[in-house]
Amino acid sequence: MQSLNFFSFFLCCVAIFSFAISLFFHQKHHHLNANRREDYGISKQSITALGDNKTYIISAYYDSRRSKSVRVLAIIHESVKELYCWFHCAYKDHVLVTAQIDLHRDRFGFRYGTADLLCEEPPDCIYEFVSVHWSRTRPITSVPRFEVKNRVVGPFSANFTVCISGLYGEYNNVLQMIQSFEMYKLLGANRVTIYKNGCHENVEKIVQYYVKEGFLDLVTWPIDRYLRTSNKWLQSRDPTSQVGYYGQTAVLNDCMYRNMYRSKFVLLNDIDEIILPTKHLDWESLMSTLQEKYPQTSVFRIENHFFTRFLNDSDGNMWNDIPGVNILLHTSRLPINPAIYNSRKMIINPKKVIQTSIHEVLKADGKSTDVSIDDVILFHCKKIGRPKLAKETVIEDNTIGRYHNRLVQNVDNVIRNFHSNAQVLQMCNLFFFIMSVICGISCVYSTF
Repeated sequence: MQSLNFFSFFLCCVAIFSFAISLFFHQKHHHLNANRREDYGISKQSITALGDNKTYIISAYYDSRRSKSVRVLAIIHESVKELYCWFHCAYKDHVLVTAQIDLHRDRFGFRYGTADLLCEEPPDCIYEFVSVHWSRTRPITSVPRFEVKNRVVGPFSANFTVCISGLYGEYNNVLQMIQSFEMYKLLGANRVTIYKNGCHENVEKIVQYYVKEGFLDLVTWPIDRYLRTSNKWLQSRDPTSQVGYYGQTAVLNDCMYRNMYRSKFVLLNDIDEIILPTKHLDWESLMSTLQEKYPQTSVFRIENHFFTRFLNDSDGNMWNDIPGVNILLHTSRLPINPAIYNSRKMIINPKKVIQTSIHEVLKADGKSTDVSIDDVILFHCKKIGRPKLAKETVIEDNTIGRYHNRLVQNVDNVIRNFHSNAQVLQMCNLFFFIMSVICGISCVYSTF
């Protein structure tokens, strides 16, 4: 009995000691982080409010393409006319530079829009950080600092990066997200960058799966903490909102600059869209052909086409237990309506683009070319109501079917691995719960 009491007491001590160690390191890590924030004031947020309720800084990038400058991406109110950059020099006092404010023209009627704050690099100043403020006399120690990125240019780590403009609300299209990501891989994507405002917990699990895999670069995007956001593209459709589509243009510009020296090409499209070659099987072959055909082009605009399944309602879905749309069933392409503007999405050379909007670039070096459907198509797949169209006007287009076998296999592997990881996590949680209960009982028992 004495040995049993000793063993119970030993287990209890181990549990208490482990808890104390983990608590110590957690507090130490938190304390170090707090001190780092207090000592240096470096912003790590994807959006930082300046305090004037008119200016929200996203990030700062070094840009020497037209002049040696720092380009600070921001969302500002249209009334903002004066801002200043403070360069934090290593061996001299802070240097103040008047920012050139370039408010992007595509605001779609909203009072807030994406802006470039161009700050010319001061001579004889070695710096890593810059601050922005509306006053040239404000004490510089009281404003946040932003790391200037893209100062070191290395070899590309990716040939193709897909920029997804945003997840928001209770987005729960799990199946289409998995299929899209796996299609991106088959087509040649090395990375996907997503700006996440919100989503359903089912999607959150898939997002974290791809983050751990190293394929997804996830950026938290809490824009609705600062501005009244809209899921409409036009202000007149949502008059009380301040910025459209959760700051979509700001996101696309930040994603472009984030990947400017990491990726040879950047694709700008939504989560329910796939830029799909019609002659080639991957983006590498497609871009080789397009660059040979259009050597002066830096922006390739891809025509949008809606794909639906209203003629295939009887087809089965092998993933009925997974919420979302099965893109393999969407082989009915709707005809283009010439009376309605048909938007495009883009493949860009990020080193050549200065500003981008959603469907076109605003400033760039090189030409912008509308690519024919003979080479590539924007496969835009979503659930839509049954159109009032004659049956013979709908085009049966099974371009996506060329990837059927490989896509099915890869999606099945993801679902299987995801479920396996979830089961292992549940077992680990159950194990630690049981051990904590045993330790608790042991502690109580040892006191008698």
